[in-house]
Amino acid sequence: MTLNRFFMGTGAAALAVVALAACGSGRGGERQRNTVHAVDARAAVPGPGPDAQVAFMEMLERVGAPCVPDAPAVTETDVPDPAERPPTRPSGPLPVDEKPPTDVPSPTAAPERPTLNGVEACEGRAHGERVLRALTGLNRPTATQVRRKLNELGYTDFRVHGLKARRGVVRFWLDLRVMGGQLALEGTVAGKETTVKAFAHPAEGVFRPGR
Repeated sequence: MTLNRFFMGTGAAALAVVALAACGSGRGGERQRNTVHAVDARAAVPGPGPDAQVAFMEMLERVGAPCVPDAPAVTETDVPDPAERPPTRPSGPLPVDEKPPTDVPSPTAAPERPTLNGVEACEGRAHGERVLRALTGLNRPTATQVRRKLNELGYTDFRVHGLKARRGVVRFWLDLRVMGGQLALEGTVAGKETTVKAFAHPAEGVFRPGR
């Protein structure tokens, strides 16, 4: 082999290497562009559905709808006659022996226990029945199983309290207080012995069942 043929062959090989490098660079750039497009496509996917709190309120309204009575219609007899004057308080002074009523409780009086009104009692039964149906019959229930069932019914983790399992029995409380209401549920899950009952919890303050 002559030196001219050697250098010619070496030059051809070098050109071939440069061509392959350029081809690889082009393909690499194409792969990079495809990756960027894929990331942009994933970013454009819409997020999850409505907020959990909104879904919770919609569930409460749906379950409690049969318990809310319709507003009474206004009849002609309900409309006051303009000619009639409303009753007024007596203008004379109060007798000496009588004192005006006061709503200030005595400092030594024991606090009254909250009670459910008629609508809340009805809603408590409705919620209790649907929770009872979902939890009855769980074989060896666990806290994870119960939480999942409650979440599926629309009761968010923020409303589930004291959920714990002990000796095959899972206990929990549900805080269903909204807009000044006092409704709450207490449940124990133990197969066929599952029970759910409604009770009243003070509307204001932190949810502390059992106190």
